[in-house]
Amino acid sequence: MQVEAFQEHITSTSPNLQSLQVLVVDDEPMVRETLKLFLENLGIVNVTTADSGENALNETERNRYDYVFIDLMMPGINGIQTLQKIHEYYQITSVIIMTGYPSMDVVIDAMHKGASDFLVKPFRLQDIKIILERIQRFHLLMEKNWLLHQELEEKKEVEKLNNQLEKKIRLQTIMYNIVDSLSRINRSTDLYPYLINKAIESCYAQKACFMIYDEGRSNLLTLAQKGFEGMDPGIKINLHFNTEGKRILDREFIDTHLGESAEKGITLEKIARNNGLISVPFDIRNEPFGVLFIAQKKGQNSFDEEDEFILRFLAEKAALNIENMALYDNLNQSLMATLMSLVSAIEAKDPYTQQHSSRVTELSLKIARKMGCNHDDLQRLKSTCPIHDIGKIGINDSILNKPGNLTEDEFQHIKSHPLIGVNIVAPLGLDPEELAIIRNHHERWDGRGYPDNLKEENIPILSRILAVADAFDAMSSDRAYRKALPFSKCLQELKYNRCTQFDPEVVEAALSVFIS
Repeated sequence: MQVEAFQEHITSTSPNLQSLQVLVVDDEPMVRETLKLFLENLGIVNVTTADSGENALNETERNRYDYVFIDLMMPGINGIQTLQKIHEYYQITSVIIMTGYPSMDVVIDAMHKGASDFLVKPFRLQDIKIILERIQRFHLLMEKNWLLHQELEEKKEVEKLNNQLEKKIRLQTIMYNIVDSLSRINRSTDLYPYLINKAIESCYAQKACFMIYDEGRSNLLTLAQKGFEGMDPGIKINLHFNTEGKRILDREFIDTHLGESAEKGITLEKIARNNGLISVPFDIRNEPFGVLFIAQKKGQNSFDEEDEFILRFLAEKAALNIENMALYDNLNQSLMATLMSLVSAIEAKDPYTQQHSSRVTELSLKIARKMGCNHDDLQRLKSTCPIHDIGKIGINDSILNKPGNLTEDEFQHIKSHPLIGVNIVAPLGLDPEELAIIRNHHERWDGRGYPDNLKEENIPILSRILAVADAFDAMSSDRAYRKALPFSKCLQELKYNRCTQFDPEVVEAALSVFIS
């Protein structure tokens, strides 16, 4: 609003004379009255007079004046002294010095002390008008300059606010991304590379590594790194202790690998910034777990408080993830151990199927490797094949161990064991591919399997692999209703049933494994 008011004000090239407050100061009554008449003739209606510098100062204390015409030479306080007093308190008042004997030295001295102009006695009406217009033009220039200055300051303020807003948005985006990404990471093999890449990306760094303490917490072991040469995972870094008994990273490691120097090393108990290096401790339940190191910020010599904030947030959220994964792994291992006990109990009831699950797991892994399955699929088979028949815990023992042919009702009952198995393992939080191994390992290539009557490639590949391994072990083992088939007969049955019961590609891979 102040800028807009000035814009309206400076649109006029001459002052609003009726609104001006003018004070005339001279010890000669004739000069005072003559100048007052001249000013009134110009249209200025608010003109006050004073006969001395002392009275002029009293007037300026009572009222604010736009212009003060003051005689240079007066008894008591002269014009220059009055000028100084006025400008000491009223910087916006324009003071015009009146004199009959102007000299260059006097003019220069008066101007230095704040005089706006000079009026030489005897003066004319035209002289007064010219002075007022000259001062007004000067005021306009000053006001324009002020306006430009204000606009520049406002622009700087807007830019500053925009920069602050951009930083805040960036921080909020990074924080949201960290929380969102970590919520989808449930394996440590994915977590530690994520920490490294996220730290480098968020802080514009060139190097990062994550290390964990060994059992005695006297060394650090590298888990993941990026940007370091000759520092592969597993490398051990010796720690030292300072005079306060706190762990520090030695100077040699900092100089060699982090490209920074630290006279006293870097303490690891709390987050620390040392020019182009930040160390961030990871604590799990208030116990030291590891340290994240970030080094060499791109385009700058050192990291700042924003980088420290981001890394602190990343460390807090990731540490919580690590703790949750550890709890989950413990729970998962406990449940798996319980399920394996159930599997052992099932197999113990039937001497003909003892160790069936472990043999099927081994065969499935060999076939999967032959087919070029990736690491994740191999891990799924490794964790799920041992419990693929867990659902048989819900099948009557008399049916499981029946030496003769099953009735239709008995067969329908035994066909329910894949679904029973899926319900049992549901609390483990297995992924869809793992659940499918248990649910669909009795599906057939021709669509006549159970429980979902899936056909050909609609059957998950890991289930197709398990189906062949399961059938081969069943044929090559003694059962209650028959003796083990000869090895050659087992291979013949696999060949005969490809494209009907089994996936032909899986059979080819299995034959290659069994014959080699």
